[in-house]
Amino acid sequence: MAESLEDYINLFRESHVEDQQKLLGIHIVIYAIVNAIWVMLNAIFVESRYRWLVLYPIIGWGALIFVHYWFYVRNADKLCRIREEKAVAKMAKGLSME
Repeated sequence: MAESLEDYINLFRESHVEDQQKLLGIHIVIYAIVNAIWVMLNAIFVESRYRWLVLYPIIGWGALIFVHYWFYVRNADKLCRIREEKAVAKMAKGLSME
């Protein structure tokens, strides 16, 4: 249990970062499973001269995984701080209206 507000904020940030890492892991697992199935189906049912087309969705989705990592995992702590600042500003604005 958090002793103070600072402890609570730090625990919240740590859990936010862990959640983002778990979500990236899930994203990667789904990517691997879906693309493995996609490649197998492509190898079975597509003519050999068109099999290279399977690379487009693999590369595209791989780029999105990189974006997911870059913006949401690498900067998870920063995003959490930005959200906290917005919440504090919103709360301060609400208090000033009263």
